Amino acid sequence: MAPGIGASGLLGVAIETTPGTYLAPTKYVPFMKETLKYDQATDWRRPIRQSPDVIGAVAGDSYIKGDIDMEALHDCVPYFLYATRNTVVKTGAGPFVYTCTPSAVAIPVKTLSITVLRNGVVFGYTGCVVGGFTFSIDKGKLMFKPEIVGRDEAVQSAPTATWPTSVPFGAGSYSLQIPTASQVFDADTFEFKVDDKAEPNFRIKNTGTGAQFIAFKEREIGIKSERDFDTRVEYDAFKALTAQSITLTATQGANVITLAAATAVKDTYEVNLDSQGDLVRTQIEYVGTLGAGNAYSVVVTTPESIV
Repeated sequence: MAPGIGASGLLGVAIETTPGTYLAPTKYVPFMKETLKYDQATDWRRPIRQSPDVIGAVAGDSYIKGDIDMEALHDCVPYFLYATRNTVVKTGAGPFVYTCTPSAVAIPVKTLSITVLRNGVVFGYTGCVVGGFTFSIDKGKLMFKPEIVGRDEAVQSAPTATWPTSVPFGAGSYSLQIPTASQVFDADTFEFKVDDKAEPNFRIKNTGTGAQFIAFKEREIGIKSERDFDTRVEYDAFKALTAQSITLTATQGANVITLAAATAVKDTYEVNLDSQGDLVRTQIEYVGTLGAGNAYSVVVTTPESIV
């Protein structure tokens, strides 16, 4: 085997018109790293036949899984949101507004083809859905991490990328409101995570070893933040299981991403001291609940027109 070469690659996505049927990329996505892989549950045969060795291998069920770490670019994020357990409504006419609200469907409405070029070798993943996603702020940038579960793999020819020119949301772009409409200025960290626990369903068939479809299970919504501790008001609200709404708005001119949890209840509230003279800080974790209306929403305003 010849020596490998340095990292060189690309990642592109396309919304499939037929679930599970590969489409070449229509959007190329700059990313930090990816862990997508073809997972096959190989059955290593070891029948009793006067030998302690593995006799052979039989292909088991297979599917695609992995994460993509990327900047939350306003013109890239909506492609992945279409493959979540959301109802996506597109309004406007440049800029366009994509309003994503959670649904109860078990089977995704739309799926993605994801193409990854790794050092000149092309991998095409089909029937991909976003089983969960995380928005976070890291070094001032808004980051996005979709968790991918897919049906199968298809080898394709190498595409030629057309990269977006959009720039990330950076420091000074954010309004964090706890509760909504009351902006706070004492938070250092923020994380917004949705997990729909997507699982591959294989079924008995003669059309390959890949999953027949991907299904969603119960949803969990978690929000984390680190803030100054000023009074016991928030702490007592934690003990009383008082719900409050939380909204983070990232703005970059006409481009906006808004994350909102309508009814969040504190699950964990930690107050600790590290040293003499330190500020008293709080580590807070919320659980998003159904409450009245939608448990959460993601709204993206962008000039990107998708479907």
